Amino acid sequence: MNLRRVLDEIKNLSTERKEYDLSSLSPDEIYILSVEENVNALLKLYDVKDEVLKLARWWADALKGGGRVILIGAGTSGRLAVMEAAEMYPTFGIARGRVVGVIAGGKRSVFASKEGAEDVESEGSRAVSRLKVGHKDLVVGLSASGRTPYVRAALKRAMERRSRTALITTNPCDVISIDAHLKVCVPVGPEILPGSTRMKSATVQKVVLNTVSLIGAVLLGKVERGRMVDMVPTSEKLRARAVKTLMEEFNLTEEKATDILKEVRWNLKEAFRKLLKG
Repeated sequence: MNLRRVLDEIKNLSTERKEYDLSSLSPDEIYILSVEENVNALLKLYDVKDEVLKLARWWADALKGGGRVILIGAGTSGRLAVMEAAEMYPTFGIARGRVVGVIAGGKRSVFASKEGAEDVESEGSRAVSRLKVGHKDLVVGLSASGRTPYVRAALKRAMERRSRTALITTNPCDVISIDAHLKVCVPVGPEILPGSTRMKSATVQKVVLNTVSLIGAVLLGKVERGRMVDMVPTSEKLRARAVKTLMEEFNLTEEKATDILKEVRWNLKEAFRKLLKG
């Protein structure tokens, strides 16, 4: 991509503006500033409640209708996409492959920065084609700047394949260059370190994802009596959490709760059903 064109794209983005001179501040002052900026950015989420709720309903609709949720991004946004997708199976029992995280540059980019990968539009389009995205799927792009070429091409290809699309960005809707059926624009303003959107921009994107997947899971019946009844106890901690859940919800001893879970092969939802019937 032409350097002048990119410069034109980013020069008016609020996340790229300088507002503070950190080198003139003490560590104590930077600490307070960082916390305050993150809190103030999160408060802006109240302004996009309708968009976030709509995205949560789309999330549930896609999974209920036999489709998938594809989360796609580059850099920090891509890592957030991969992390959120990875949590859906153990937390809510959503089958692997139903919520998919895609990051520009592939799996290696999760652990090591591969910044140039975000510029390759053809790879974004190709990633969507490889996944055979269709009308049942929801494709969610994450781009703090709202201009990431990889994400822009991915969402464009998803729309061509008749998929619902959404964009989560931390710049105002009127300055972004990515098109989507639904845009969640949370203008967080300048980062305390200009352009470092791994900071409050990433914080806001993570909270949006948390909220959307949580509400989506509730709509799918993955939560009962305020508990993660479809979680998959794949570790000692999760098995202990399952036992604790039954002890607290049904006033059982540890031994009784453990016995019931063993009877249903550690299927917490089935244990709930059994106890509610009994």
